[in-house]
Amino acid sequence: MISEVEIQKIHLKSFRANIYNLEPFRVIGLIDVDVKYSYGIERVTLAFYRSSGTNNGKIKGLWYPIVGIKLETGPFTEFTDYLNHALTMSTRRGYGKKGWLAKSVFFTDSYVPKSRFRGFSNGPHYEPLFEIGKTLMNLYDEDSYYEMHELDAKTLDDLVIEDRILPGNKHTQRENYNRLMADIINGVK
Repeated sequence: MISEVEIQKIHLKSFRANIYNLEPFRVIGLIDVDVKYSYGIERVTLAFYRSSGTNNGKIKGLWYPIVGIKLETGPFTEFTDYLNHALTMSTRRGYGKKGWLAKSVFFTDSYVPKSRFRGFSNGPHYEPLFEIGKTLMNLYDEDSYYEMHELDAKTLDDLVIEDRILPGNKHTQRENYNRLMADIINGVK
């Protein structure tokens, strides 16, 4: 089955970021992208974090996609029903600790070719997600972003699953985000 969902364009000037924690040093951010769906092209806000390079072979300074951030220790309730279920199934015990960066769905493939880095999924969305990660690394290093001081875990989660239609769109951010994440998680090829 061929995916009808495709990340097409990064809106560079939409990049906003804030320090998430100091030890290890991590920054969280949001970036808007154009995504092609069967119903048209929609602008969608995605969440990423800047790796401290402390574990799992991640590259220091590279930005990796996240679904969001865990607000309370326990089962997943922060996101849509589908995303909560996907995160439950992709974690060891089906729950997460407060403050955990919800990224397990991007690491679910047991085999990742040596030419690829883990953490960007292993399906058709690998290349665009990896390209976004490299682009955000460059923008951050060049101070080409908006420093969004109010960006914390709750604000990040609220913005990626907000039930509001972004300007120029026909569907809500929540619908578009959920559909893109489902396509990434299911690895439709």
